[in-house]
Amino acid sequence: MTSTALFVAILAVLHLAKPELAPSWRLISEYELGQHGWLMRVAFFSLALGTAGVAVAVASRLRSAAGYIGLLFVLLAAAGLTIAGVFQTAAVTVAKEAWSMSGAMHGVGAILAIQSAPIAATLVSWVLPRRHAAWLASRRPLWLTTAAIWLSFAAFLIAGGTRVDGSQGPGDWYGWANRAFILAFSAWLLVVARTAARIERRA
Repeated sequence: MTSTALFVAILAVLHLAKPELAPSWRLISEYELGQHGWLMRVAFFSLALGTAGVAVAVASRLRSAAGYIGLLFVLLAAAGLTIAGVFQTAAVTVAKEAWSMSGAMHGVGAILAIQSAPIAATLVSWVLPRRHAAWLASRRPLWLTTAAIWLSFAAFLIAGGTRVDGSQGPGDWYGWANRAFILAFSAWLLVVARTAARIERRA
């Protein structure tokens, strides 16, 4: 919970520290570029740790085929976030053909995290309340945050967030979808972590 909350806090600070990056069409990864870039890397590592922590917290409760697949996608999301922190991104105004090795590797990590998160949230949110009565009380927030992940993921795709030709600019809005997605995923992680901690205290 602490690691995920730290990610959200750092992201909020970077929006204030780097107002030149318009949130409507610049990705959060671009906070890695220039001054204070190290903070965004710390943020990615924090979210990766929070994601891995959730995997550890619920691993013993996901003993089914769907649960194990969900757990795998949680770990893949954590791996993708770690890669995104290790390798600095390229600006969205740079076409893919001109990316450095670091930019290309960051892209791999971002794709891994973004594509894994919705699947992970869906499977874990489905398995936990079905197999453990203690998780029933959290079924609603689990599914609300999972729905938010899918809706923001769809919005990101519709808005052209996967374009890599360097043509992005003012007038695009996929930056908002990018932020909504990462905040929805963070909210889901917090719901899972808080519920797991509450159940552990009662045990």
